[in-house]
Amino acid sequence: MAEEVSDCHELRLVLLGSFHSGKSKLAHSFLNINYQSDQMTTQCVKMEGHIHGRKIILVDTPGWWKWFQLCDYPERLKAELIKSTTFCPPGPHVFLLVIEVEFSFSEKHRKVAEDHMELFAGDIWNHTIIVFTKLKHLDDKTIEQYVEREGENLNKLTQKCGNRYVGFDSDLDIEGSHVKELFGQIEKLVAENNGRCFEADATRLMDMKIKMKNVEEKAAVRELKVLKKRRKLEEIKNADAKQSSTPLNIVLLGWVLSGKTLSASVILGAETSFDRTVKCVRTCGVVNGRQVTVVDTPSWWKFLPHQLNADSVKTEILKAMASSPHAVLLVIPADTSFLEEQKEVILENMRPLGENVWRQTIVLFTFGGSLGNNSIENHIESEGEALVRLVEMCGNRYHVFESMKDDRTQVNQLMEKIDEMMVENALLNSSEEHQGKKRTFQESETLSEWLRVEDVKKLLNEEWDRSDSVMKEMLKTVSPDRVGRREGSITLPPNFIGEEINAGLFVNKHQLKDSIEREWNRWEAFNSSRMQKQLDDYTEMSSCADEEGIKMSLSRVERWQRHNFSDYGSVSSYDELDKPEEDSN
Repeated sequence: MAEEVSDCHELRLVLLGSFHSGKSKLAHSFLNINYQSDQMTTQCVKMEGHIHGRKIILVDTPGWWKWFQLCDYPERLKAELIKSTTFCPPGPHVFLLVIEVEFSFSEKHRKVAEDHMELFAGDIWNHTIIVFTKLKHLDDKTIEQYVEREGENLNKLTQKCGNRYVGFDSDLDIEGSHVKELFGQIEKLVAENNGRCFEADATRLMDMKIKMKNVEEKAAVRELKVLKKRRKLEEIKNADAKQSSTPLNIVLLGWVLSGKTLSASVILGAETSFDRTVKCVRTCGVVNGRQVTVVDTPSWWKFLPHQLNADSVKTEILKAMASSPHAVLLVIPADTSFLEEQKEVILENMRPLGENVWRQTIVLFTFGGSLGNNSIENHIESEGEALVRLVEMCGNRYHVFESMKDDRTQVNQLMEKIDEMMVENALLNSSEEHQGKKRTFQESETLSEWLRVEDVKKLLNEEWDRSDSVMKEMLKTVSPDRVGRREGSITLPPNFIGEEINAGLFVNKHQLKDSIEREWNRWEAFNSSRMQKQLDDYTEMSSCADEEGIKMSLSRVERWQRHNFSDYGSVSSYDELDKPEEDSN
């Protein structure tokens, strides 16, 4: 029997949307709950309140990057989204899809939103209202004018929701008019649905529950296994007092936007350099009275094959390894997915270092703050076989930096693990064989399907540098006016026919297209995060009442410009740096 709605009945809501959409702020403002702007929603959060005598149950959910394909969203966060409906049984009456009006709405944004919404399956669109936030960027335009101006992509999305949308901005909410309007829209939709709540797919929920239980069990086994091994190694290490005082040489490896350079600064407690790393950067420091040298290396692509790296990448990495490092830290961000293709790219790039490199490698997970209450073991197991296999190749050695700021506890723990690895290697007489799966090329494919590696590599580097230049110019002139964004992908080089195909000289055009798009999605997400933060700084600067305040805001803007052009921080790494620093303020 359909659930009936009465004046005293509760209303159950689920909030969905991308990072920086203002989703969590909306939730707290709607229920009149104090909101901490530095809070990051990493897991579902259930909140309760009353509006006009009605009990409101509202579930806030982790956000997604509006440029990332669903396959690049971590498995644990997909599960968290699906699980959100179980926080308000028997199910939510309404989903609130939050979209900020600060940036133009592209086809990519629409597809990403639709893909994440359709994780829930069922008739979710019949229970959805779009809520537009950050209305100050509309200037004197109405929400209706904004929707019309944005064109086909936003119109397609609003049509899926039965053209139900409303604006909400707590900073502009005069006498609670935005709360009143949103509440009215919610009641109207519930009435149209005759009080029926959204019914989640029972099979999907059960599959997810079983999968999560399996992940938790495997994570517990992994954690216990690693702990037992570490205890044995610690006993041996403690017997040699000199071990913990010998100088350490550490090399960092990883893909672009992984947080590699930030990790170097965290280890040494030094100021981060945000210049693009094109050659090895060797930095020395003292950690707990011990001399430590950290070598940062040029990064490789996350999705593209090793042939498309800049020429200096392999040369500089080999140069770094020539110093016989005690430890290699393979840096992988914990806030993105890890698929078989990422494992293959890592194997390709590390293969020239020899099989023995795995004996001295520790996986360093960055941006562990995105894990919330989940353990790093839970993340490893939930991502699946590819990440599990990589960790096992490193002898189940891994560490997580929960914060990308100076935190000596997490650094000290890393030093302990490095010492234990050195003890383990001293005990080993032979290394295990770690052989990545060889890439094969189909001889039956036509020559027109292939592109010269050198041409593609040149194009990638030119486009990356061009994006840097464009963003620098935009940052110089940024204002609260609505900021657009570059549409479309870079143009691929022409076909080359009549040449003999060689795996080292050519790359398949169709395999390349999606990989380039995903690399640039990450770059655009990073640029968007910078742009939004600088817009916030601009607004704060313009509202300052005194000269000292203006100087402070200008200083912050300059800081963002310095931070904007590193290709070695994860997208979320810059969110960490966005938080106020007591010393600088």
